[in-house]
Amino acid sequence: MKTYYDIHCHIFNKDVIIRKLVNVVQSLLSIHDLINKDLSGAVLKHKIDEISHILTEVTQESSEDVFKAQDKVYQGQVVTTPLMFDLTFADDNDDDENKNKRYRRRIKSVFWLLRAVVLPVVERIARNKYDNEELAQAIDQVQKQVKKFQKKFKVKSDEEVEIFDNANYAQQIADLEYLSGKYETIKPFFGIDPRREYKGLTNTVETIKQKILAEDALFYGVKLYAPAGFSPTDPVLMGTDGQEGVYGICERNKIPITVHNSNAGFACFSTVLNVRGAVLLNENIVQPQKPIRFDYRFFSRHVSDAIHERAKKLNHPQLWELVLQKYPNLVINFAHFGGSGQIMEYVNYDIKYKKADADLFENEIMHLSDEDKNVLRAAYTKKKDDMYLRENMTISERANVWNALYRARLIDNWAKAIFDLVKNPAYPNAYTDLSCFSEGTLIELPDTQELSFSIKEELKTFKHNFFDKLSDYEKSKILYGSDYYLTQFFGPTLQQYFDDFKAAFGEDFDIIAIDNPKRFLNIP
Repeated sequence: MKTYYDIHCHIFNKDVIIRKLVNVVQSLLSIHDLINKDLSGAVLKHKIDEISHILTEVTQESSEDVFKAQDKVYQGQVVTTPLMFDLTFADDNDDDENKNKRYRRRIKSVFWLLRAVVLPVVERIARNKYDNEELAQAIDQVQKQVKKFQKKFKVKSDEEVEIFDNANYAQQIADLEYLSGKYETIKPFFGIDPRREYKGLTNTVETIKQKILAEDALFYGVKLYAPAGFSPTDPVLMGTDGQEGVYGICERNKIPITVHNSNAGFACFSTVLNVRGAVLLNENIVQPQKPIRFDYRFFSRHVSDAIHERAKKLNHPQLWELVLQKYPNLVINFAHFGGSGQIMEYVNYDIKYKKADADLFENEIMHLSDEDKNVLRAAYTKKKDDMYLRENMTISERANVWNALYRARLIDNWAKAIFDLVKNPAYPNAYTDLSCFSEGTLIELPDTQELSFSIKEELKTFKHNFFDKLSDYEKSKILYGSDYYLTQFFGPTLQQYFDDFKAAFGEDFDIIAIDNPKRFLNIP
């Protein structure tokens, strides 16, 4: 019997999932927008039911309960590497306690927003448009789940909403060490935030020795989440003249590192942030001499823009290239391959740069080679003062135009940037995973006629248009990951996800789910 590897998953319990309530709000707001479009009542009910299912499944009393829910699908045949989430300082704002209290109140208000505003509005619009009692009952069920969720936390005062505190971090360590010792199929990764050392809470390198390298250690790798509020080139990570850094000890001991690397996900709440190390500002890598300020507030209607902005400034692949230049043999996984939207944009050479001011267009491409200039000038037609992308291009024509636009920095595609890193022979131990792949379609299952979100066709496109054309070396750099259970906020159930991957990749699933992960984890 084959043993597969899910290189990217989470088994948090209710004490951690509260952070992801933001995603529930986002999902419901997106449903609110979809109601105004041509969406059937059955499809809307499915989306509401999925949110209810997620809240039920991931608000278990213990992390072991969450693992058992995962293993109902994997049935003991998949080795998993659950990743810690050290978000203790995600609302830190550099020790400004007044602001911290404000952010705690904001988290508390998420419950109120769900129960008092978002769900009632969705329910009212749904009733008026669809007159569907089953749909109304599904929305009511989500209301009950949120209420139950709120009671579990017993939120009574601002001071008690300590969900970003050190006790939460310690609880994750205790849970994962317990599960790692009990189940052979669990190989957890230890979460590190360099600010923990600055606060005097730990010696990071010594912690790695204790938690990963010691004979009785129960962790197998390191997890980093830079958008939580730090730079990939932070001195604690990179090392200094007087101190070895995280990357140094990991490279020397072949300790695998998984880093979040997409322009979505989670991000720090702070609007003003002190950062040690390089950041990407105005398309340039700089070492900030003063706190950086974000344009978008996290707790606002622009939460998606806020997450994207923090990801780009703190976590762009260009910043990680600085890490690999210093530590070329580092065993590192750039998780999410930039995000499934970025992947499919890259695979399909989807060009969103369709109109530009003629003068600005020429200015943007002036540094390109003559060949690239000719490609772009032939692809755009000038009408008055603007340039318009011509239509009806073949895939090969689009590919030439897309790549020229990328070199002109008129396209910022994380999947392309990550692939350029992992395929580079100078970085032999760099990988990327396909976790949280959520580009798909709602389909009706042939056997049960139930609605299910499937990613199979999009994965087949990725497999045929991209993966199959890679060299063996390039194929060896891609890993299977689910991002369970967080992926279920945006995409298919774990069962559908696993089945779709196996169906789309066929025999090649062994490459990304057995051969490559074993090499990444240094398993013979």
